[in-house]
Amino acid sequence: MTVYNKQLQAAVLDTVGVNGLDTQTHPTALDPTWFTKADNIVYTEGGRVTFRKGLKQRTIAEGNPIGALIEHKPTNKIFGSANGTIYEVDLANPDTAWINSFATGAGASDWQFIEFDVDIYAFQTGASILEYTGGTWGIVATKPAGVTTFDPSCGLGQFGRMWAGGITEDKSTLYYSQLEDPDGWSTGDAGYLNLKYVWGGDEIIHIASYAGKLVIFGRQNIAIYNNPWDVTSLVLDEVIKGVGCVSRDSIQAVGNDLFFMSDTGVRSLQRTAEANQDKLPLREVSVTVKDEMIANVTASKNIKSAYVLDEGLYIITFPDLNVTYVFDITYWTPRNTPRVTKWYFEGHRHPYSMTYSETYGLLFGQESGHACSYEGYYDADYEGSSVYTNNPFTGAFSTVWIDLGNGYISSILKKMLIVVSGGQGTDAGLRVYKDFELTPASSASFKLNPTVAGTEYKWGNSASLFGASKYAPIYGLKEAGLPLAGDAKYLRFEMDGVTNGYKASLQSITLLYKQGKVY
Repeated sequence: MTVYNKQLQAAVLDTVGVNGLDTQTHPTALDPTWFTKADNIVYTEGGRVTFRKGLKQRTIAEGNPIGALIEHKPTNKIFGSANGTIYEVDLANPDTAWINSFATGAGASDWQFIEFDVDIYAFQTGASILEYTGGTWGIVATKPAGVTTFDPSCGLGQFGRMWAGGITEDKSTLYYSQLEDPDGWSTGDAGYLNLKYVWGGDEIIHIASYAGKLVIFGRQNIAIYNNPWDVTSLVLDEVIKGVGCVSRDSIQAVGNDLFFMSDTGVRSLQRTAEANQDKLPLREVSVTVKDEMIANVTASKNIKSAYVLDEGLYIITFPDLNVTYVFDITYWTPRNTPRVTKWYFEGHRHPYSMTYSETYGLLFGQESGHACSYEGYYDADYEGSSVYTNNPFTGAFSTVWIDLGNGYISSILKKMLIVVSGGQGTDAGLRVYKDFELTPASSASFKLNPTVAGTEYKWGNSASLFGASKYAPIYGLKEAGLPLAGDAKYLRFEMDGVTNGYKASLQSITLLYKQGKVY
């Protein structure tokens, strides 16, 4: 039997992709709130898809990848490391940005920078601890009693003292300095914890504080201690076995939680709210991209991360693979995970290190050897002498297969309407696929040229709110239409845009159709 309904219907797809990226679930099992591709995009506060910001180079190239960055908050100075050297980075003078160099004597620049009071300490596998104090960098010569070479791979400045672990000759022992003396490793109440009796042959990867506890991340286990303020009462609270941290620099304090990279993806260390729960359950944060994350961490343990407080973004990047994942914790999906998008960078612009600074916001150290700020909508290269080259990048997303009639009612397709805010001069493209076909049934390219100046009128007439010039663009908005033909039971669409230096965000998608054949 065939039934036709001549009435034109409009399907407003206002929740398309609102939950972000899911590459884990088969696309036919997903509802339209998920994307199967989400490249170089983030979400606005209202949940609209928009371009990520660009990486604007603020320095000439040092000549080597920037392994670490930090802001010294008392002076607002930025320090960066490259090729075994630590520099002060003068972002206000890009042609002479790399100044006041200090040769560390280390063969690499993968430092963990830690602020303790008004000083900075730096830790790296196989290297002596460095200290920035009184305006100069130097090597910390003191070491714990009985240790031949004190070269901890990680540290923590918290609870009134310095903590360090992962030394070459004993990777399972945690050392702590004298109270209020971060250089006093063999005096006063300085001491150590031997974790071999706690987790066997595991090694210390990172040390953190959480909810007033001392958390020691191993490669395969996590040990949690109570009373870290008083080392005489330091007591083991819990050992989480079988789950650890694969990368020191993947760990970030995210709100009242800790995010970290395990062998099976990003996890969080979170205390339950119930008063009768006194343990720390783990939560998988990256379940919607789990297989990707496992493949990436198998390929490379070189991982960096940052947390952008004002935007609610946990950013984790694999520098050797040029892929960056962004977890938006301002919105949690029905699967109790943040929504996820991915970033890519052309050439050698991809992040090699990250830090969040109070003065400049999010900063990146690039593989190309530049220090960058996160701003604008170009990946801007600094050529020297105040000359920049603006490089557009492409933001793109793909929807799941959207069922138009419960799988047995076809729809006679008429038109797809898309409204985009901003993006002056952006080249955009739209492709629509039908019924699991691999080639698009319809496609269109258009340029976003919304009205960006002058007086705003509801319908475009200068004399009246309801003048003769119907449907003229409202200030800042651009409507694009893609004529459709034929019928379909399932639709999938892709959209991309090449940046032109302006923010653009998707406001609405409307599908016009008529009911067609009933199968």
